[in-house]
Amino acid sequence: MSAYRIGIYEKAFPENLSMEDMLKIAEQSGYDYFELSIDRTEQRINRLYTDSFKNAAMDAVKNQKLQIHSICLSALSTFTLGSRDAEEVKKGLDIFYQTVQFAVQIGVRIIQIPACDVRKGEYSDAETDLRFRKNLQRITEYASCFGVLVGLENMETEYMDSVQKCMRLIEEINSPYFQLYADAGNITSAMLSAGKDLICDMNYGAGHYIAFHIKETRPGKYGGLFYGEGHVDIKKTVGQAWKLGVRQFVMEYWYTGNKNWMNDLLKAREIIDGILREFSGRD
Repeated sequence: MSAYRIGIYEKAFPENLSMEDMLKIAEQSGYDYFELSIDRTEQRINRLYTDSFKNAAMDAVKNQKLQIHSICLSALSTFTLGSRDAEEVKKGLDIFYQTVQFAVQIGVRIIQIPACDVRKGEYSDAETDLRFRKNLQRITEYASCFGVLVGLENMETEYMDSVQKCMRLIEEINSPYFQLYADAGNITSAMLSAGKDLICDMNYGAGHYIAFHIKETRPGKYGGLFYGEGHVDIKKTVGQAWKLGVRQFVMEYWYTGNKNWMNDLLKAREIIDGILREFSGRD
């Protein structure tokens, strides 16, 4: 029996690969599961409304040992649930409902959503915050009908960049189906910027973590970095997550054209596996 599970993010792969090929390569690279990305691009969002993609995904999980276990629904950072634009909110809700239905079809248990009431660069106020909170309650109730967990990710904006801030929402929603799916890079950047302690912030989420994103960041840059290119103390962050009961870790980095991208898959897994072996006491 494994003491932990390591997942890999879809955007670590070139976009021209089929779902079946990605699952096969992920398994060959030593991963335990795959996290699908529904980001803000039309191409990835439209997959939720395309039978051919859904059928291909279902075939892939039937034919491959390694499974799709979670979905990163970062599209909701563009189609935000607290927006002043009613059509944007309507679209965001529909994307979420479609994601839940797709998750049920392929056996996904976790949907991660971004903790942002409005798009990056727009201003938050009491109105957008209230609308966001109400819609969080709404989507949680919907997901709970299907036994799907919603994991809230702390983001890079001041509105909800820390675990402490996210926990206020989680305590307010007060549902076993609405929990914390934190991001190591975003926590690190938020705490360094505020001059606060990372461990202290992580501790606010005790008992509510369902998974953890291992992402590299540095000041002003939140994506496109490989491990070691930023300021995240991965061992310290993963070690504390382990102490807090996290047992599912997803390596979140992006393919940026590196010809040796398969080697990156191996390197990323080796980094996290080495740390987790030490903390779990596994040989």
